[in-house]
Order: sequence, then structure tokens, then C-alpha cells
Amino acid sequence: MTGRNIEDQPNAPWGVSAAYLYTLSLDGPALAWEYLRRHPQYQRDWARRGASFERWGLRWR
Repeated sequence: MTGRNIEDQPNAPWGVSAAYLYTLSLDGPALAWEYLRRHPQYQRDWARRGASFERWGLRWR
């Protein structure tokens, strides 16, 4: 820890917002999805689709 408060970082890229409070109640898979769907490489692969699903451990049903 750096000993700094979140409030001391107004330009943090993730921001401090009530919009993200819901993540406190997510279970493991839901939290993983919230992270994954924001990952730039995943977003790129999703746009391309195809075999890249397997790279992320996902399956079509």
C-alpha cells in the first residue's frame, strides 16, 4: 500500500463512482465477466470472433 486515499487520486483511470458499487455484490464468475468484457484484447477478439473464444476459455452453446 502506498498509504494514499482513493480520494487523493482524482485522475485515476477507473474513477470513483457509485456506478460501480454493484460490483461489491457480484460472485466470482460475474466479477470475472465484468473484468473480461472491459479487457481491450478481449474486445478486439470479440470483434473478430472465430477461434479466439477458445483463447479466453469461452464456449458457444
